[in-house]
Amino acid sequence: MQASLINWTLSTIDSQVGVFVPPVDMRQKINQIKALPPLPAIAQKILQLGADPLADARKLGALIEQDPLLTAQVIRWASSSFYGYRGKISSVEDAISRVLGFDFVFNLALGLASLAPLKSPKEGQIGTKMFWTHALASTHLMKVLSERIHAAHRPEAQQIFLAALLHNIGFPLMGDQFPEEFSFLNTLIKSNPSLSVFNLENYAFGVDHTMLGVWLMTTWSMPKPLTDIVYHHHNPFYRGDNYQLNLLTFLNDYLLGLLGIGDAQNQACPDEVFTGLYVTRASLDDILDKLNDKIESISATAEMLAL
Repeated sequence: MQASLINWTLSTIDSQVGVFVPPVDMRQKINQIKALPPLPAIAQKILQLGADPLADARKLGALIEQDPLLTAQVIRWASSSFYGYRGKISSVEDAISRVLGFDFVFNLALGLASLAPLKSPKEGQIGTKMFWTHALASTHLMKVLSERIHAAHRPEAQQIFLAALLHNIGFPLMGDQFPEEFSFLNTLIKSNPSLSVFNLENYAFGVDHTMLGVWLMTTWSMPKPLTDIVYHHHNPFYRGDNYQLNLLTFLNDYLLGLLGIGDAQNQACPDEVFTGLYVTRASLDDILDKLNDKIESISATAEMLAL
């Protein structure tokens, strides 16, 4: 890998100006930032509702409908071809009771609300369209993968969903706070399709999206399992808190990479991932075939969410 990185010079020549664009160090820029975007008020209210033992579809629906954009996103999600519901969804409560369920909408709304303040470019391998395609596919794939894991080792469903949706939140944060570096990385990825995105960004910037993501999660005081996965999800050998959720996320990214989705397209998956989750490679062969049939509808929903 190091030799590949050293020899990338020809691939990073800017065709318009004809000069080599050297790696840059983002750490100085990071140190100059005084404050990150705050966690939106609606996301804070959703977190508070999670502690309410009397929370139900009506309360959650009424809370989400305080935010018109969030309401539209939840209804679009429930109405998408991905779920195949043929009736009309006219309210968030409908989306909860008829299609998605309370837990799903709770986690979805929290994830959507958290991402709302991050304004990042749409196109490219790390743009918001790919982010949402990967996030949507992950919410489905990680749930299916978790069902193959013995119940004694299976992470909680809520943790799985939030990890699936938000573990790459560092990319939207990069696009929001560091647009020049974000554009440069997109170009770099396109010019070096055989190299790992994670290695490219580390070499180019001295930091990566996991560091940016955990910075944001810590600032927002998000739950520790989510914070752990945001930071460690490219490390299959991590064995600290929530490591099995981390292994599940790593395996998810590896499998989606085989379909050309996300930032793990050139990422190997060591045997320790499978043994740590008590599954075999062969037992997962059918999962990707079934997911591949859903990619078109996933991409269509991602297109709506990336607007």
